[in-house]
This record gives sequence, C-alpha cells and structure tokens, in this order.
Amino acid sequence: MLSPFAARLHGMEMTIYKRLGNMKMCIVENDELLRESMALFFRTKGCSVQTFDSAEEAFPVLESRPPDIVICDHGLPGIDGAELLRGFGARHPGSIKILTGSHPNSHLVEEAKRAGIDGVLPKPYSVEEIERALERQLRDRFEGEETAAETDEEPEVRNRRIDQGGRR
Repeated sequence: MLSPFAARLHGMEMTIYKRLGNMKMCIVENDELLRESMALFFRTKGCSVQTFDSAEEAFPVLESRPPDIVICDHGLPGIDGAELLRGFGARHPGSIKILTGSHPNSHLVEEAKRAGIDGVLPKPYSVEEIERALERQLRDRFEGEETAAETDEEPEVRNRRIDQGGRR
C-alpha cells in the first residue's frame, strides 16, 4: 500500500504523463548527455520527443511542425535559448516554453517573463523539477478549459457540484 505522499506523487505522475502523451515535445540542449537523458526519460513515459543541439538546428522544425512544449537551454552556442523561445512564442503563444540555464539571475527571469517564457529552471535540475514545472503549466491550461466547460453547465448542476464539494 502506498503512503498518502507516494499516492499523491503517483497520481500526479499519471496525470502529467497522460496529458503529455498526446503532446509533441522539443528539447534544445547542447549538452548531449543531458539532452539525450531527458529525451529518453520522456520517451519512456510515452511522450513524443525531438531533440536538437542548437537553436539554428531547431528553428526550421519548430516552425514547420510546432511542438506543444519546448524545453530549451539558455546557454546555446549562436542564438541563445531565450531568443529562440521569444521568437517561437510570439508565433505560437499557446505552447509551453521552459528555459533552463546554469546561472539564471533575476534579470534573466524577468526577461523571460516579458518574453512569454513560462518558466526558468536553474541547472542542475532534477526530473522532479521539470515535472513540477510542466505540471504547473498543464494544470493552468487544463483548469482554464475545465472552468470554461463548467460555465456551460446549467446553473443548478454547477451549484450542486459546488455544494457537494466538487472543484469549481
């Protein structure tokens, strides 16, 4: 039997990967070991993943087949990750964009927010940190859809759900 904490984590993992299984993910990272480790992890969870080692290599694919999620290193050679995500995000605002970096400072975090980047993770990061960042973004997006769907319900149905302790 799972502890309450382990059950919650297991439930969160089931939810996040169920949602991610239908999404396309792109990882742009010049560190081959990190890039391929992340790709392998997400592929074993059922995600569709493409990898690139530079912004220049990723850009044509991002434009021709835009992914739902882009995880990108800031310190890429040539065009940096923030610039790539800024341009991609301007054309595809509904995608999830996460920037990673060895030395993210408050200036970079603020710049990322202004550029529409959804999250900044400092390196080294754990799988759990990536999962939490993705879970936050997915929850925000899916809860918005659920809330919109709930407002289409008849008022008495919506009120009954609330009275019975249902989420709104």
